[in-house]
Amino acid sequence: MKYIFSLLLLLVITVLALFASQLIGMFLIAIVYDIPIIEFTNQMQNMSAHPELRTPILILQGFTQIFSFLGAALFFTKYVYKFNQANPNNGTVHVINPDLAQQFLEEPFLRRYKTPAFIFLVVVVLAIVAFPAVWVTGALNGAVEFPEALKGLETWMREKEDAAQTLTLFMTDFASPMQAILGFIVVAILAGLTEEVFFRGVVQPLFQNLTKNKHAAIWITAIIFSAIHFQFYGFIPRMLLGALFGYLYIYTNNITVPIWAHILNNGLTLILFLFVDKEMLNAPAMETNDFATMIPLGILSILLCVGILKFIQKQMNKKVEEVVEGKKSW
Repeated sequence: MKYIFSLLLLLVITVLALFASQLIGMFLIAIVYDIPIIEFTNQMQNMSAHPELRTPILILQGFTQIFSFLGAALFFTKYVYKFNQANPNNGTVHVINPDLAQQFLEEPFLRRYKTPAFIFLVVVVLAIVAFPAVWVTGALNGAVEFPEALKGLETWMREKEDAAQTLTLFMTDFASPMQAILGFIVVAILAGLTEEVFFRGVVQPLFQNLTKNKHAAIWITAIIFSAIHFQFYGFIPRMLLGALFGYLYIYTNNITVPIWAHILNNGLTLILFLFVDKEMLNAPAMETNDFATMIPLGILSILLCVGILKFIQKQMNKKVEEVVEGKKSW
């Protein structure tokens, strides 16, 4: 019951933080750019006609990310969440080895656990290998058609998808190198940092304590992570990415690893969009004759991702065993 209450309280804190950060951010933009808030809001309804809004919108996006997801997560962790006091005999949901439960649970789970440097290099390979799976599942997801009885729902979902894509494409149509740098900071770095601290650092452990099952916690969190983006025709690939980040957190017990993976995914996508293909940020489409080649590639990509995750798990288990043996010999 306490974890259900914690989740509800986290929801309230996050909604309030989101509302407050949007309001404060718009107020600050109105002052700095000398744009009345009402006028700024009206112009955002037709962004393509107001390219001068790109920098203010990027700043507002970054401000909102910091003070909603990150702010809510840190506030919740510091003032609300009660960490379980486990002992080595009963284990814990936060770590991959019960022998280290007491060591980790004496500190907030947001603090980093030392991870070998080469794991971060392996995650670079993982981010690249995951691209075909993301693309193929995105194309399949985007091809979904609803029955006639649900056409109203489909229309609403398409409108949300189009609105999200319009905002994303507008924000990333950079007019200068400085704007591109700001965009990379907001779209890749801040998004990766704030969303991972919130979803993997706070939400996932709460569900793990609630369900007593790490896999259930990872997938529930991944579903919520995908749903809050309101891009339903990219729901499946984003959910799979959320699960990937969740397993990275579980296997390494280091929040910086999924943060790094998230930044890599967003950053690589943005770089490909800027320098290779302007359609990278659009929902992928697949012609009928592409299925025969792309689906096997997507399956291979998923299998390789699973293999790399297992490799990371094995390497981290060795690291944990070394720490445990060191403590015993001491």
